[in-house]
Formats: sequence, structure tokens, C-alpha cells
Amino acid sequence: MTALPSRLTRPLALMATLALATAPALAAPTEETLRLKFQASGSDAAGSLQVQFIGYRDQRCPVNVQCISAGTAQALFWVQPAEGAGQVLTLHAPAAEPARAGGYSLQLKSLEPRPNTRKPPNPADYEAVLTLQKLTGKP
Repeated sequence: MTALPSRLTRPLALMATLALATAPALAAPTEETLRLKFQASGSDAAGSLQVQFIGYRDQRCPVNVQCISAGTAQALFWVQPAEGAGQVLTLHAPAAEPARAGGYSLQLKSLEPRPNTRKPPNPADYEAVLTLQKLTGKP
């Protein structure tokens, strides 16, 4: 392999540096995690979407029982975008496809505590963890 003369490599290096410095940054979709206690509300970092944890149905296998099926849980949320109508969303655990509302994708990551036959959880003990991701294009 033949080395390029320095009179060529310096301008090429300068052009490559300038191209990188002036190239528009590609915005990666940002994913935010929201932790909500039962009946509590929160929002995305920009305040564009309010989410309130309003209910749950927990039919998962209790932690102290051996089941043939893991079962499922549902968490219900009131979702209110800064602009437009609010709506109730039902998110499932184990996580299913994300739901869409107000220009965001929402997915339930966890619902705790798990059922226990010896000490059933109080509603106030429940916490839902969900991810929010701003959608590009149409809401």
C-alpha cells in the first residue's frame, strides 16, 4: 500500500473534521421511565403528557404458590396530553405491545408487588413502572 503525500492527507483530514462538526446531530428517540404509586400521577420531562395510575387487575401467580401459568396483570392509566383529549389506557404485564396516546408510546415494564396468599398487598403498595417514548410523525 502506498502512503499518500502529506499535502493530500492534511486537507482530507481537515475536510473530514469539518464535515463531522457541521453535520446535523441525529436525534435518537428518548425513552423515559415513569414510576407511579397507585392513584399517583406524573409526567414526561417536557410536561407534554400527564399519566395517572388509576387501577389494576392482578391475576398473576402468587409468589408463595407454584402455578402452571404465570398469569397476567393489567394496569389502567388516565393519559392526558398537553393538547387533545385524555383517555384511559390498559397496559399488560408481562409487557405486551406498547400502547399509543398523545404522541407517545407507553409500555408497562413492571407492576409490584406480586400477589401473595399469606399477605395480600394493599392497593397503596402497588407501583407501576412504565416507559414513555415520544413518537415522531403522527400521534
